[in-house]
Amino acid sequence: MNYKIKRKGISTKEYFLSRQNDQNKLFQEVTRLTKDESAEYKKMYDHLVEVNENRKNYTPEIIGKSLENLVTFLLDKSAIFSVLNNLHTSTNEIDQLVQLNPTGKEFRNRGLIDIKDDFFLCECKNYLKKIDVTWVGKFYSLLRVSNGNGKLGIIFSYYPLSGKSGWTDGIGLTKKIHLKENYSIISFSRSDYEQILQGSSLISLIHAKMIALSTDTNYLHHLSEHPAQSI
Repeated sequence: MNYKIKRKGISTKEYFLSRQNDQNKLFQEVTRLTKDESAEYKKMYDHLVEVNENRKNYTPEIIGKSLENLVTFLLDKSAIFSVLNNLHTSTNEIDQLVQLNPTGKEFRNRGLIDIKDDFFLCECKNYLKKIDVTWVGKFYSLLRVSNGNGKLGIIFSYYPLSGKSGWTDGIGLTKKIHLKENYSIISFSRSDYEQILQGSSLISLIHAKMIALSTDTNYLHHLSEHPAQSI
């Protein structure tokens, strides 16, 4: 107990909220990129942009790996996930099977992580266009047949899902699936990778996008600014 604070006459409520705030700050610092990791991530992001803006100069393998490597790096450096890449089931291939590691489960027990399942799936689609309803539907089918791996799925791409804020195309299908089947399919694209460059953490973006999907709102409304972003 902080006896200096106690002697100042701090209330039980203030003491509890102070401790909770300390836990939140610890969680934010553990899950965001360090200075060195941010520098490495910047190189990977720049490579992703270069490859996508000049696709004719690169092989399909390099194009695909530019996104897969960036995603694996972000998941790994979040400190709360363990990642298995390119797994084959009897009928499908899974780009990334992601599991909450012991640190992630500890943070979840403290109420700091809102991912209910121990596992979730990720799919990387580094295509020349927006991800349309067909690919969202295929990913949903993969989630259903892999139900033991949870009801959260993340699509990582360079261009966003097709559609705007309504109920049509790729974005609309994710809303319908969430409403009717309670599966949460969220997506990351170039603008989100830029958010991470500016100081946001991967897990804060995941949380914001999950809330936005449930409330049909813009995820940026649910994203708290990290102090580094205001520098």
